[in-house]
Amino acid sequence: MTQRIAWITDSTSSIDPKTAAKYNIHIIPLSVVFENESYKENVEITTEEFYKRLPHEEAFPTTSQPSVGSFSELFEQLKGSYDAGIAIHISSHLSGTLQTAQLAAETTGFPLFTVDSGMGAGSIRPLLTRGSKLAEEGSTPEEIQQRLTEMAGHAKGYLLLGSLEQAHKGGRISRGKLILGTLLKIHPLLTFERGQIVPFEKIRTRKRAENRLLQIAQDAIASSQVEDLSIIYTTTKGKAEAWKKELQELSPGLSIHLCPLSPVIGVHGGAETMGIMWYEYR
Repeated sequence: MTQRIAWITDSTSSIDPKTAAKYNIHIIPLSVVFENESYKENVEITTEEFYKRLPHEEAFPTTSQPSVGSFSELFEQLKGSYDAGIAIHISSHLSGTLQTAQLAAETTGFPLFTVDSGMGAGSIRPLLTRGSKLAEEGSTPEEIQQRLTEMAGHAKGYLLLGSLEQAHKGGRISRGKLILGTLLKIHPLLTFERGQIVPFEKIRTRKRAENRLLQIAQDAIASSQVEDLSIIYTTTKGKAEAWKKELQELSPGLSIHLCPLSPVIGVHGGAETMGIMWYEYR
């Protein structure tokens, strides 16, 4: 008999309401905090509202992960309708959300199988849709957890920061590097290694950095089997749409999804942050 599986993720995945409804995905929100005011992202503050407000804030906004109580409340609701849950979350090196979900599951006695995406944002959606397909085919939660964990190991992702000033406020770069980077018009490209965000390249001028980011994705498509590509954007949806068109022409059969960068992640990169994520097989 096929087990009834609940799908759970967090708001950094930027799963749109239509996809959430189609796959019956339960989304736990993280929060952004402006001074003493806390807002659950995509619930109490939209992505658009956040990026409009961010440049005008003198105090650097902070973020907070979901509480054990918020997960526990959800799991208590799910226990009566599902045999188990599969939770796919932002990298455990970037947030304690996954560990909090595990603790809440132990507290409530809800059978939960967790998958660390190793990244977040656009990398989570393909894991959820693939997991749902595996469940329909009759795979057990244990088998799905194993398959999705293996899949997460094939994820690739690159980010172009929108603001060195924002990265400095968040403690990501020193004041000296901020001044030097501003003077030289340096725009850092970042990538993911073992679930952590690390420097990849430093490029002068924003235009060259954008071209380099797009070129990395184009090279991957040309040399490897690329699947489920996501283009991450903040206030740059028009450019993201143009990139999608260009990459789609390069690989007509490739699934390409536009994914807004959640406020919790955007706090550190600022407006105009962009990125590209995909799953790569050789």
